Amino acid sequence: MSEQYLVSIVVPTHNRSKYAIPCVKSLLEIKSERLQVVVHDTSNDDCQLAAWAADQADSRLVYVHWKSRLSMTENHERAMQLAEGEYVCLIGDDDTVSQRILEAAEYAKAENVDMLTPRVKAFYYWPDFRTKFYGAAHAGRIYLETFGRGAETLQASKQLDKALHEACQGTDALPKLYHGLVRRNLLDELRRRSGKIFFGTSPDMSASVSLAMIGKTYCLLDFPFTMPGGGGGSNSGRSAMGKHKGNLKDDPHMKPFTDLQWPAELPMFFSVETVWAHAAWATLEGMKDEKRQSQFNLARLYALCLFYHRDYAKEIFAARRAAQAGGNSQVGMVRLVSEFVSVVTKYTFSRLKRVMKPNASNGREVVGVVEDVYLARQALDNKLEARLAGAGICTSSTRTRSVTE
Repeated sequence: MSEQYLVSIVVPTHNRSKYAIPCVKSLLEIKSERLQVVVHDTSNDDCQLAAWAADQADSRLVYVHWKSRLSMTENHERAMQLAEGEYVCLIGDDDTVSQRILEAAEYAKAENVDMLTPRVKAFYYWPDFRTKFYGAAHAGRIYLETFGRGAETLQASKQLDKALHEACQGTDALPKLYHGLVRRNLLDELRRRSGKIFFGTSPDMSASVSLAMIGKTYCLLDFPFTMPGGGGGSNSGRSAMGKHKGNLKDDPHMKPFTDLQWPAELPMFFSVETVWAHAAWATLEGMKDEKRQSQFNLARLYALCLFYHRDYAKEIFAARRAAQAGGNSQVGMVRLVSEFVSVVTKYTFSRLKRVMKPNASNGREVVGVVEDVYLARQALDNKLEARLAGAGICTSSTRTRSVTE
């Protein structure tokens, strides 16, 4: 382990120089020799990022241009191998981090925390971001929610049980490598156990599941030391426009997975729900945890897919039949209907909340409207500095160390 770097920020990218250059620029502007920036680029276009990186004289930047096409998971795996810091944070090429990530890592180190996960309190939408409901209302905006700087210790295995009950639809209940801080020796332990860090089609989901399997506890911090970004050309941008689904063989996200193994129990089409489920399922399989794999709530997955993607009903019911043929007793019609009602109820409640707060900000503070994530990081840090007025991320007056039962 390198003693030079406290934190490595890892950024895999492909053919997205317009996002990646401002992203990497925003990271290098953080003036600390204890911060390393790793970029693994599989671009096969004109790759302005490569030319830009070649002009940088900053020794903290590790840039690799891998010209052969890799899957998203392979790209992430190779990128992670270059990280040298004691703690590692994975972000997307349209994201950024606060300069206070170093303070967060210092806190984690002082408290002997292996996994530090921030609540999502800050978010930036690029100018090309659109949604079906709000159109361009989010474009260029930086949002910041109220934060309290408190820290809570959670049992990783119990949070994983909850995530499995929800069919692993998101990483909010789990420790995070993507927009979190993870001690590198924990990642090395993952490699020793299974040969790699990531499985399946969603690296962020895969890392959260595997870390929850090998880590005892993680710390949830109520402070935005990272800031996710939403670019119009990203998967989040596609999802916001209802275009984030399709045939497994034809979707551009899936094509690079040349050796993809898709379990018969999972609906065979590309969507947010099925990709998350696939990554979790593949991780449990790769980590050889059959017990937890049996706890995966397939009925919830089928209900979600039927509600949001009924045009793929044939594939959904084929997966259910495969699960039944495999002896899964939790996907009967009564259970499926019950899960479908839960999905409808949750959706109805979220729609009512949207109607009650029709403004795009949804009660969040709009910090500013800027043209890229480089300027967004500056605006975020200025706002955080003003709010904190020199105080630390986590102080004795705001710290809570409660473990969930």
